[in-house]
Amino acid sequence: MKKKRHINRSVIISVILMMIVCITLPFSTPVRADDSKVVRVVWHEPPYFITDQYGRKSGYSYEYQLKVAAYTGWRYEYVEGTWSDLFEMLKKGEIDLLSDISYTEERAEEMIFSSIPMGTESYYVFISPDNTEIVEADYSTLNGKSVGIPEGTIQVEFFKEWAAEQNVEAQIIEINCDSEEGIKKIGTEFDAFVTMDTFGSPDTAVPLWKVGSSDFYFVVSKDRPDLAAELDEALNRIQDENKYYDQQLHDKYLKSTETYKYLSNPEIEWLEGHGKIRVGYQDDYLSFCAKDPKTGELTGALKEYLEYASSAFENADVEFETTAYPTASDALEALKRGEIDCVFPANLTTYDAEQMDIVMSPPLMRSHMDAVVRESDQADFLNKEEVVVAVNKNNPNYDLFLEENFPGWGRAYFKDTSAGLYAVSAGTADCVIVSSYRYGNIAKQCETLHLTTVYTTVDMDYCFAVRLGDTELYSILSRVTGVVPDEVINSALNYYSAEAMKTTFGDLIRDNLGIIMTVVAVVLLVILILLWCSFRAERKMHEEERLVKDLNAIAFVDSLTSVRNKASLMDYMQKLQERLDRGDKISFAVGVFDCNDLKKINDERGHDKGDTYLKNACDLICRVFEHSPVFRMGGDEFAVFLQNCDFKNREALIRRFADEQDSINESASDIWKEIHVAFGIAVYEPGVDDSIEDAMRRADKIMYENKRLMKEKAEA
Repeated sequence: MKKKRHINRSVIISVILMMIVCITLPFSTPVRADDSKVVRVVWHEPPYFITDQYGRKSGYSYEYQLKVAAYTGWRYEYVEGTWSDLFEMLKKGEIDLLSDISYTEERAEEMIFSSIPMGTESYYVFISPDNTEIVEADYSTLNGKSVGIPEGTIQVEFFKEWAAEQNVEAQIIEINCDSEEGIKKIGTEFDAFVTMDTFGSPDTAVPLWKVGSSDFYFVVSKDRPDLAAELDEALNRIQDENKYYDQQLHDKYLKSTETYKYLSNPEIEWLEGHGKIRVGYQDDYLSFCAKDPKTGELTGALKEYLEYASSAFENADVEFETTAYPTASDALEALKRGEIDCVFPANLTTYDAEQMDIVMSPPLMRSHMDAVVRESDQADFLNKEEVVVAVNKNNPNYDLFLEENFPGWGRAYFKDTSAGLYAVSAGTADCVIVSSYRYGNIAKQCETLHLTTVYTTVDMDYCFAVRLGDTELYSILSRVTGVVPDEVINSALNYYSAEAMKTTFGDLIRDNLGIIMTVVAVVLLVILILLWCSFRAERKMHEEERLVKDLNAIAFVDSLTSVRNKASLMDYMQKLQERLDRGDKISFAVGVFDCNDLKKINDERGHDKGDTYLKNACDLICRVFEHSPVFRMGGDEFAVFLQNCDFKNREALIRRFADEQDSINESASDIWKEIHVAFGIAVYEPGVDDSIEDAMRRADKIMYENKRLMKEKAEA
């Protein structure tokens, strides 16, 4: 009986203890900086670990480890060495965490793998670019050759399996060095080398055959099981934060070095037999593509894209021949007839492409899609239950875009975009869908019709359309989308978008013909009146001057730098202030930039050199703050509104601006080629600033302090 009571008492105590633990666990103390664990991690070869000439660190694994530390509070102690040596150190417990490890059951017995992979890597056989004995089209040319492979890596097993499948008998030499060092030994210590696809270079190593691929993981020493649970939790939280995180790291650090910079032998043979790739494009579709009315040649972002792609491959040049068509429908019909090899732009869904016996390439470009609406509808447009879209008759891309993303919206068809805009203004349609990059082409008409834009929250991909069955062509175009950098595409789109916004003298005449004719009539009248009344003539002259000033104020783009001008700045600030006044939560910062010594350059070197100095300074501001609107306030002053990623990365961008300014000045051959810009950036604080002007005044004050320091530094 006593024993039973003792057992019951023990059970009750255990239950109480478990309840206490469950209650206290959710309120555990967060990790403080002084409580952080010190974790011994590795430092080996690029592109996973990179140190630049200034000692700054980066790399796929380095950045991933810092992201993990953001959720764990870990501090890292770096241990350098070759991959093989570091791998052995992990097994001995001499380091705690190792990245970039492929999974095998044997390894899983010696170390703890993370539950989620870091990414995926592929392995290739590389040879020297001078090697003519081993050829891609004949696996047997590898027979009897020596193949170097990093010691203890999964590449050894992958190569053995691949060699067996291809009936290849080669001598395997396992080496204890990094892949970077191994690549350098091709042609001296062995004939070929197996490693990841990130190490190829046309000067040192050319990839021939893919032998396998695998996911790679973080691994933790068996001596530190406490780290494994924290690591898995951090990886899960990283995925919750951004499920594309590893893909973004891949694009940032690995994509530019991958093997698709090399065309395969079948692709090269296809190009040699076929000749130029014939590209059909939609005319009058800037910023993407159009036929230049003066030269008859292609212009727009597609032109820059094809020019870069033509020489982007390491082992072949690709030639393109372009043909303009009035509409996208006309271009697709030409593709069916075999007049051209591919069409741009195309945005067919998988189903629609199948119905037309067409396949879509990966996207070349991507754009926000805006709805052009009446100004009175802007605030509540996305909440409307019934929407009628004005659609161009002969552009199937927009039809398919609506079917895919807004199937409930009605459609009314018009011959072109201009007619659709008039329909929106008249109320017979509610909106026109346009790419944000194409708004510059219709901005003047929208202003006249009192129309504005609303972001639809959807983006459109712009792809090549290729006939089903043209497999080698599709493969080449898919590779092209991987070798043309995003910055080339974005720069081109922004440039042509800005060009469309420029106001020429001819535009002023066409847009203000009535006013100009009135001015001419007034001038003639003044001349007649001058014969008998000088007073009236003077008054009419003042009226004419005022009209000319009004005309000059119409343009929103600065004619020298092609960025927005002061009038545009005032308009932008007014609209932004209205959103703030409505209670919108917007995070942004205001930057004020002042170009030093402009007067000195104008006086000593001439105004043409001063203009060049201003344009160079403006180009640097636009390049660094590429995601933010830039305005020329007048003279030597510029303003920038930092939002979204530029706002989040403002500290890094400020440092980059200073570094690039110093770098330009070091190599400049004359004072007017240098850039000396004082700047100040102030974050808009709702609790402190009553208006945007308050933040701008603080930025201006910081700029003048920066100008003073720059002056003192120059004098010293």
